[in-house]
Amino acid sequence: MAVPTAACCSWLLLSINAAYWILLSLDVAPFHGLPAAHAFVSRSTNTYYARPSSSFDTKHLPLFGSSSRSSRSNDNTDDDEDDLERRERERMAAVRALQKTFYQSSAADSSSDDDGGLPDTTTLAPPQLQPSTGILTNLGLWRVGWVETPGRANCLNVHEGQYTHLFETVLSQPKPWYVGHLHLPGGFKMARTEEERYDLKTWRDELDDDLRFQQKERSAVVGTVMRISDYRRMEDGRLIILVHPQERFVVDRIVQHFPYSVADVQILPDAEELLLPLPQSATNKRSLLDDNFCKIARAAAVQRAFGYHEYEYDSTIKLPLSEDVEYLPAEGIPQEAIAKILPFAFYSKDDSSLQVEDEPSEEINNEKEEEEPLSFAGGSPPLEQLLKNGGILQDPPFVPGPETINRRTTDVNTLETLLWLALDDFCQSTRFVLPEEILCLMPPELDYLEMAGPAQPLSDKYPSHRRQQRLSYLAPALLEGVEIGAGLRQMYLNAPSTQVRLAAVLERYELVNSNIISQFQ
Repeated sequence: MAVPTAACCSWLLLSINAAYWILLSLDVAPFHGLPAAHAFVSRSTNTYYARPSSSFDTKHLPLFGSSSRSSRSNDNTDDDEDDLERRERERMAAVRALQKTFYQSSAADSSSDDDGGLPDTTTLAPPQLQPSTGILTNLGLWRVGWVETPGRANCLNVHEGQYTHLFETVLSQPKPWYVGHLHLPGGFKMARTEEERYDLKTWRDELDDDLRFQQKERSAVVGTVMRISDYRRMEDGRLIILVHPQERFVVDRIVQHFPYSVADVQILPDAEELLLPLPQSATNKRSLLDDNFCKIARAAAVQRAFGYHEYEYDSTIKLPLSEDVEYLPAEGIPQEAIAKILPFAFYSKDDSSLQVEDEPSEEINNEKEEEEPLSFAGGSPPLEQLLKNGGILQDPPFVPGPETINRRTTDVNTLETLLWLALDDFCQSTRFVLPEEILCLMPPELDYLEMAGPAQPLSDKYPSHRRQQRLSYLAPALLEGVEIGAGLRQMYLNAPSTQVRLAAVLERYELVNSNIISQFQ
């Protein structure tokens, strides 16, 4: 039987990609030059400064680095150099032409049934959200050595063969373009060590692994869904991609491991979102202790959450890179310009995508967690309870200090106000100016703070529980440069609710503020 065209292209492209990356390792120094990190406004100059992430080397390395070829004898002529560059351009042109044909064929074949010949791993259907469950199917996974949280923005420098394949596949599909971000300590190279702790797992696999509490460094099962908002292709085969993490997820089912990981993921709303509003079939909190009812509330919460996405980033903000050429040169990437659109997402000025919602009642906001689980009366525990019992979701540890109060029983509205008071004290003490992307999360009634209000307040249609959730993810970023706040993104991502996340952030700001004050006494 004849081999299908798309499958043939798939195997051919993988072979050429492998050869391509081997050649690059001989002749081309890898580029790790994008500041994938934190940009904040300076009080004195009102300009942005970038602090590059430890995951990247911010030096621009030359396209042709030092190698055995670059140390050729002095009698080589300029013609030899020109010939080498010409052959390199021709080779890259052939690779790009094949890529275009391959990914166009893959996109066309993804909607057709073809079960003959060689296995074709490139024709999976695009990610789709299942309305009845809140599961996002066929999500390609970008497994790397750092953590992303909702509300941030990042510029990815994609240079590894399997990941350029992943992103090119996603970009060949219809918008919106989604990819999953999952923390893998040490990056993709650790997946090749054959240590089980670095294997991609579902949440069920993780709960069955008795070593999960003994091994500190493990592949995460809770990650974030990122939306691709802009991209550029480079002459050397790399991709520069602007992404916005939007929701957290837990891996539910592994679809494939090769040539890159794909999984069905369950979107995980915060506990507060499961109660806003309660579905008619689950009329009280007690009924949410049965997953047969809780999954209805979860699916409804996920649908609401995806309805906020168009407002939660400004689609008019693009990469500050030329659009006049199809492939950008490797040199001259404007790092400072890119830093100005990082590390947080700018909200859209257009709120037409938002629907007016009823705010949660005070009774729901002030309701405390049950100390003891209720009986399930023949049902099954909800997913959130299974994840918390198994330690996948867990409350951040309390940080004791001379002025620190355990806030875990404080209602979420009070926590939001107290955190803004702590942020105000922090900014006054350090002369730090909050970036507008965080400042816009200030509740309108807090007009008595010392800090200036946002230049563009959020829309009245944007619900307070979503605003509070975003604050709980973004406020910790200001403390990532000090010991008490460093390396905690996964901890905040694993927090089961906005309330406990806000409480943990507030406790750390109170401790930092008390230490600052004590230095001046």
